[in-house]
Amino acid sequence: MEDFRALAAIPTFIGVDGSHIQELAGRSTGLTSHSLAVITHPAGAESRDHHHTIADEVYFVRSGRARLRVDDAVRMIGPGDVVVIRPGQRHKLRNAGPEELVLVVSCAPAYQVDEVAWDE
Repeated sequence: MEDFRALAAIPTFIGVDGSHIQELAGRSTGLTSHSLAVITHPAGAESRDHHHTIADEVYFVRSGRARLRVDDAVRMIGPGDVVVIRPGQRHKLRNAGPEELVLVVSCAPAYQVDEVAWDE
């Protein structure tokens, strides 16, 4: 496994909500304790309502703006904002701007799709 990679060399896959995901580190690189990904939501896109059963998740907004709901709280987030989402907290975001929304997302333990519960 190559421990040094350029972002441009990391494959992008399409998430169930149409987001573009590049897993920088995680299960695809042999890590199980945590993962780090760049997730891009096109203008007007939104994620599906969901929660994680075991993972803590942290969003860092690199660019763009979003309307984020975590449980019953709704906030606008933008560049430089950090959001901590704990296991069991339902969340959903919508790209609220005309440009792409780019997030750097960390999960601990490392992201795995079977620990995500879809709430819609």
